[in-house]
Amino acid sequence: MMTYLTPFERTGYDLFRSMRDWENEFFGGKSTQVSTCKTDIRDTGDSYVLEAELPGFQKEEIKIDVQGDVLTLSAMHKEKTEEEKNKEGTYLRRERSYCSYQQKLDISNVDASQLHAAYENGVLTLTMPKKQPAAPVSRQLEIH
Repeated sequence: MMTYLTPFERTGYDLFRSMRDWENEFFGGKSTQVSTCKTDIRDTGDSYVLEAELPGFQKEEIKIDVQGDVLTLSAMHKEKTEEEKNKEGTYLRRERSYCSYQQKLDISNVDASQLHAAYENGVLTLTMPKKQPAAPVSRQLEIH
């Protein structure tokens, strides 16, 4: 008895899938997707903790850039070259492709010099300490 891998059949007509398929065929079968990653931000009192879901990404594919009061979180899967594909075998079906995520955050009330990032099990955790208010300076004025 011979068994074949068959993808799950969807029932009914899906307009969006049809449009995606047409776009993929038109642009050479490459699907590029840019979207925002799912993030949670908690206020812990003295800092904010951001948790971003980035499943399937390697730590090296994630970038955190700070320019002024804007933090940009981005992640990008690199597409494999033809040589790598040939070494691994021929694809019968390929649904995973190049994709990227990007999110910009206003960090004007964060001490950007004290940011800390960790990535584990597909979740990026970014700890962002709040800026401490400047202590009021007291001085006496001389009367002239």
